[in-house]
Amino acid sequence: MALRAQDLLDLGIESILNYLRRSRADEEQERRTGEDVLQAQKELMDRVLEPLGIPYDQRSEVGSGDKISTRPVFQTVIKDLQSGKFQAIAVKEISRMGRGSYTDMGVIYDLITDKRIFIITPYKTFDPNNPSDLRQIRFELFMSREEFETTRERLFGGRVNRAMEGKWVSGEAPFGFDYNPATKKLDINEQQAEQIRAIFDLYVNGVPDGANGKRRDVSFRALATYLSRHTVICTPKGKKNWHPTYLKGVLQNERFIGILKFRTTKRVNGKIETRPEEEHIIVHDAMPRIIDQETWDKAQAKINDTAHKPRTKMDFSPCELAGLCVCYKCGGRMVRQYSVQKYEKQTGDVVEYHKEFLWCTRPGCTFVKYRSVEEDLLDVLRYFKDLSADRLREELVANLAQDGQQNNFIPDVNEYIEQRAKELKNRMNFIFEKYESGRYTDEMFDERKAEIDKGLAELSELEKKHNSEKPESKEYKIDVDVVRTNLNSLLDAYAEAEDKSDRNRIMRSVFEHVTIELIERGRGRIPSKYNIYPVFKKGLTDSVILV
Repeated sequence: MALRAQDLLDLGIESILNYLRRSRADEEQERRTGEDVLQAQKELMDRVLEPLGIPYDQRSEVGSGDKISTRPVFQTVIKDLQSGKFQAIAVKEISRMGRGSYTDMGVIYDLITDKRIFIITPYKTFDPNNPSDLRQIRFELFMSREEFETTRERLFGGRVNRAMEGKWVSGEAPFGFDYNPATKKLDINEQQAEQIRAIFDLYVNGVPDGANGKRRDVSFRALATYLSRHTVICTPKGKKNWHPTYLKGVLQNERFIGILKFRTTKRVNGKIETRPEEEHIIVHDAMPRIIDQETWDKAQAKINDTAHKPRTKMDFSPCELAGLCVCYKCGGRMVRQYSVQKYEKQTGDVVEYHKEFLWCTRPGCTFVKYRSVEEDLLDVLRYFKDLSADRLREELVANLAQDGQQNNFIPDVNEYIEQRAKELKNRMNFIFEKYESGRYTDEMFDERKAEIDKGLAELSELEKKHNSEKPESKEYKIDVDVVRTNLNSLLDAYAEAEDKSDRNRIMRSVFEHVTIELIERGRGRIPSKYNIYPVFKKGLTDSVILV
């Protein structure tokens, strides 16, 4: 039985906090009937509280989060109750205070008992000093949590069953598709699908390069720049600017080849973790393909083989050695440095001196003449071309065996991994802070968390690869006549090419990478002394090599 107003005053209740919140059942009813259930709840509690004649303050929680951390209004309720500003909390049902984790239930229970917070409902006023009432409070909190868990398990079980049937159970239809309510599956949205096909075409076949119909091969980072500046293709969220990581996610999205994945992650203590692969639900042909298998395979192969692509900007034409040369001393990527200096002679004439070097960006590291290295690499091709058949085969086998061992020249990989991991952990702390403060929704948090988890997984793979044992020796089938023909074709094509980007493409078609070891620094007109360690690509032995 509810206490009378005088009884409440005698118990020291001078101010009441009325907490209003939609339950999941309320949300369903609101969608079904259009009724404003929060307003109806307010009117009910007004009828209960107004006759008491005790001042009360109403707080409405618009969302229906299951955790205290996702309910900013209830967080202020707890602070005000702890401070003694209110001596009682009024709710339609005890379960309205929360159905979250048992930790959250413990926070609420301890607050009620420690501060002797009375709970006023339309049917009863609960006194935490009354053992019978306290038992009922514990029971209500426990049962509300159990009801929540049972409901969630039932709903999730239904989603699992529908997912296994290839039905879409993950909210709004993803970009490129429309949800079909009749089949509960996804159909292709042709307008959006054309944009996806265009993106894959640009990535696999290259972007337009001038008015001559040529196409230029680009990485997904350069493609992101191209899409942002030169096309009308917007992101699935309607934005003009493409972030490289977001674009990479689009290029790796298996939905575009008809694969549906569900139950790949789980939430543990508020954190998103990847489930073991055996728990994943993977359904092939769950939706129509947007991208054909050949294009998809080419795109994935390119994404997984970007280690030696030149790191040049979209609006910049790479020079002959871009993306090829690695410093022997520190493992850093070497870049071209070009400058023009003007000198005035005693006669008053001004002459220009063009300086062009290949240098490691780490201070005090390798620094050699650019054109000297270029000519040395061409000499390497001429040298191999003129070898006898047996010697050519022997030299190529030894050279190709170096493939995959480039990490031997990169002592700072562990340093990079450590620094990158630190950056990702700092980002993780940032998004947790925003999530706990209510600035991020569950969806925003999950999206950003998944991106960081993916980055950490990639770091882990890089670390395993770097620390792995020396790869087993391989057998190479080499047709020396084919190799000699290819070398002649490469040298002729290089000599005829007028564009530096074309020459770079030729260099990258033959060399996997080139390590530069500085022996003695140059002084004045005395050039540097250095060794080069080129590694050929296996494609050099193919019957057809594209130049």
